[in-house]
Amino acid sequence: MIKFKYLILISLLVLCLPLISACTSKQALKIEVNGDAISDYKTSTDDRFISTSSVTSTISVKDHPIKATTTEKVTVLIPTSFELRVAFAQQAPFANWDELHEESCEEASMIMAAKYFHKENLDETIMEQEIQGLIGWQKERSFGVDLTAEETQIILKEYFGLNAKLTTDVSVDRIKYELSKGNLIIVPAAGRELGNPNFKQPGPIYHMLVIKGYSGSQFITNDPGTRKGNGWRYDFEKLINSVHDWNHQLAEGGMTDQEMALGQRIMIIVSK
Repeated sequence: MIKFKYLILISLLVLCLPLISACTSKQALKIEVNGDAISDYKTSTDDRFISTSSVTSTISVKDHPIKATTTEKVTVLIPTSFELRVAFAQQAPFANWDELHEESCEEASMIMAAKYFHKENLDETIMEQEIQGLIGWQKERSFGVDLTAEETQIILKEYFGLNAKLTTDVSVDRIKYELSKGNLIIVPAAGRELGNPNFKQPGPIYHMLVIKGYSGSQFITNDPGTRKGNGWRYDFEKLINSVHDWNHQLAEGGMTDQEMALGQRIMIIVSK
């Protein structure tokens, strides 16, 4: 009797699979982008499409919930342009470009993200106080002058109480998607590859900045390396190609541009 009951359940599931496939684009409970589960997304009338390939839906067969995965293509909709209102202050708030402030792009990027998610004010005085306090905290825990993406992730969690996730899927579509969800992106970069004309030339070997939006073919950033960095725009290709993580082992004898370009392509997704 029990075996017969399960035969009926299996038969019903097989019959329902085509219906699941037909309905996934409208009723999917989970969407995956490059293996990362996504539970919600924003839409608008002018959205563009990102195609994905895996959907998991739940159906009930005589009160027995059964999950079934299909390979139907699903469409995630994101706005054609988007910008989060993230307050800005440069890493040298009062243009005091001493050694400490020249190396504070990581701290400034984290502070801008934290102030945004905690809904706190930010100006030059606050940025200076926050940088000094954060660097002191880092020294007590033996962090180096330059921070990798992984170290930045740790500090975002432990010092600022934010959620931070690393991903090597550094792509235009992934960045757009995360921003449209209300997340911020912090990227480590080979600073001279950014080609920002406002940097003291030839620019920093290593740099870090916040991506807060996009429009047309450009990312909108808060780049702490210049007083003009509020809303500074980088072409998609330029910024993506500049993303490289710091490598403490390579940096022991000083980092060259060529060595910096070997750094892993990685970014930090920050949320509250």
